[in-house]
Amino acid sequence: MSSYREPNKARIKAVFEHRMPDRVPNFEVLVDNPTVRHVLGHDVRGRHTLANIEPADYVAFARAVGQDVVGMCFYDSPFRYRDEEGVERKLDFQIHSREDLDRVYATDLAHLEDDFALLDRYVEAIEGTDIGLFVLLGSWFTDAYDRVFGFDNFMWQVLDGRDLVEEVLTLHARYYAEMAERLVQYPLTFLYVGDDLAYKKGTFIRPELMRALWVPRMQWVFQPALDKGIPILYHSDGNIEALIPDLLEMGINALNPIEPYGMDIEAIHRRYGKRLALVGNLDVGGALSRGTADEVRAEARALIDAVGREGDLVLASSHSITENVIPENYLAMVETAQTYGVLNESTGLRR
Repeated sequence: MSSYREPNKARIKAVFEHRMPDRVPNFEVLVDNPTVRHVLGHDVRGRHTLANIEPADYVAFARAVGQDVVGMCFYDSPFRYRDEEGVERKLDFQIHSREDLDRVYATDLAHLEDDFALLDRYVEAIEGTDIGLFVLLGSWFTDAYDRVFGFDNFMWQVLDGRDLVEEVLTLHARYYAEMAERLVQYPLTFLYVGDDLAYKKGTFIRPELMRALWVPRMQWVFQPALDKGIPILYHSDGNIEALIPDLLEMGINALNPIEPYGMDIEAIHRRYGKRLALVGNLDVGGALSRGTADEVRAEARALIDAVGREGDLVLASSHSITENVIPENYLAMVETAQTYGVLNESTGLRR
């Protein structure tokens, strides 16, 4: 039984490659304090596991909770401009016009060398272990509507200034594609790409517009991993069901987090089956944060029964383990994956 509690990158890789693992994996892209403090006995730099913490801390955390991979975040924005004195600065204004865009250019990756050096240390930290490595890359579309344009302005620009939007998205996506090309030279268990595209009821803009603006550019970001045969886990909050066929055609292996208040994970599993691994869905705003450990175990068991019998599920929250989550409840979810979630080839779930 102890092996089921230990990290093993082959387990989560099996799910992403649509094969049967030994048990349902447990994985969170981000675990915040106070849970990290509860598990490790001390705080980490940046308060959560995805704050590019010390590799030894993340490895210790993964061993303690049986998470198969550790990872880093490579969120960034390429946009720079030069002020009146010619000094390069990060973008600190929003783009409303052609004149604004003409002030902006995309930088290269040189300023990320410290991050790549830290990633080298992550590789060293997991050497000789069964722990794998992931990198979270993305939110270039989110950055465009949230920061570069501002949400309302972005929506107007899509209708009335689409050339500006397309130029910004192209600069951003090509920058991330270059970053992905560098990252896939590392021994990644999977590449985790994120972009928030939707409300609870559907995508921010019509799916047909997403297919014109977002899909071909995100394909550039995916392509380096596809060329290397590295599985892709894609993340978006909200209801992105209309874009799942596009994502599958683009080559993703797994989807996260399948929010329960916007998407029906059982219906998605029935529709896509072995074509799509599902990561998440346990309501972070429900029992994890406001219930008891027994309530979390019951919800986790029901989710495993509903979609995890054939090895298509990675048990995780519907977002991340935020500071509101009760640490003992998170550990109850983890323990359920490692006991109730044990699988075998002939019978599926072993009760």
